[in-house]
Amino acid sequence: MTLLLVFAALIGALAWLLLGGRGDAPEPTARRRAGARIDYAELEQAEREVRGASAEPASDWGPGAAPPPVA
Repeated sequence: MTLLLVFAALIGALAWLLLGGRGDAPEPTARRRAGARIDYAELEQAEREVRGASAEPASDWGPGAAPPPVA
């Protein structure tokens, strides 16, 4: 009886994974519809800000970056 319940639970979990609805899945484009137009002026402004920020020494903080000097 226990084996039958475990088997039924496994079948139910498999069906839930394979047949689960994808209609309400989150969009890969952060709050932007796939057909929406891109604001290229805003995109260029953001790219200029990122390029300008990388020139500052304090902006280099990611993995592999040297730790800041101790005063």
